[in-house]
Amino acid sequence: MARARGPAGSKRKLGLWLKEQRTKAGFTGKQVANELGCGDPKVFRMEGGHAVPSKLELDHLFELFGIEDDRERDLIRQLAADAKSRHWTSEFESVMPPKFDIYVGREEDATSVRVYETHLIQGLLQTEDHMRPLLTATNPQEPASDVERLVEFRKRRQRILDRDPDPLNLWVVMDEASIRRPVGGVEVHRAQLQHLLDLTGKPNVNIQVIPESVGAHAGLSGPFSILEFEPDEPEMIYIEGQGGNLYLDKAREIRRHKQLWNHIVDVAMSTAATTRYIKKAMEELPS
Repeated sequence: MARARGPAGSKRKLGLWLKEQRTKAGFTGKQVANELGCGDPKVFRMEGGHAVPSKLELDHLFELFGIEDDRERDLIRQLAADAKSRHWTSEFESVMPPKFDIYVGREEDATSVRVYETHLIQGLLQTEDHMRPLLTATNPQEPASDVERLVEFRKRRQRILDRDPDPLNLWVVMDEASIRRPVGGVEVHRAQLQHLLDLTGKPNVNIQVIPESVGAHAGLSGPFSILEFEPDEPEMIYIEGQGGNLYLDKAREIRRHKQLWNHIVDVAMSTAATTRYIKKAMEELPS
């Protein structure tokens, strides 16, 4: 089992291990809860990566599941300790959207992320000068100081693209409107488009655009992200909206969104055609 890169990933890995061992040992969640002296919901929260067992609970689970290997016990104890550690996102708790730290933690632990955007340039691809007017406009109730913190937060997330070793593999498909909207004015927009061209030179970044001429397509139901992890871990779907964020990990939902993704990619321009399109969009900007 590979070590996770942060507490969110550690919780997820620990939860998967607990569920796997419970199933192998032939226990139900209720039986485990009775053994631990807690309610069923706590067991399911631990298995879902939302809670961490105490040291005493973990030792009890080792005995219950028949885990005798000292190396495995030490590895799981370390995973539990990592899961309880503070993450860098805690510095931005006062300005982050509710529970967004969960997404950032899983984004960091992912090997690849596929994103479909309908009307915005994806956050990991934005320049600082693009972020600032965008975050000001989309958070009209927030003071300028909080907007600056949000800019810092997004820039910190972007480090994942240059992570050494193993930078995140990012594949973004955007509707044409994302490329045409001059957030921050013409010069800021020109620099943002140049930044996209620069990013296409990275081996771990893939950008494609869907032209408006396509008309109706599978992505018009809304933006979403598909996060992929190590081979032994299930994928996750993330959907961000005004009413809150959704984290989906059921096989049916993953299958549905992967099918949507395939349809979206089918109607998008190739990466080479996207590069030519972005260059053309820059040339058409007023001087």
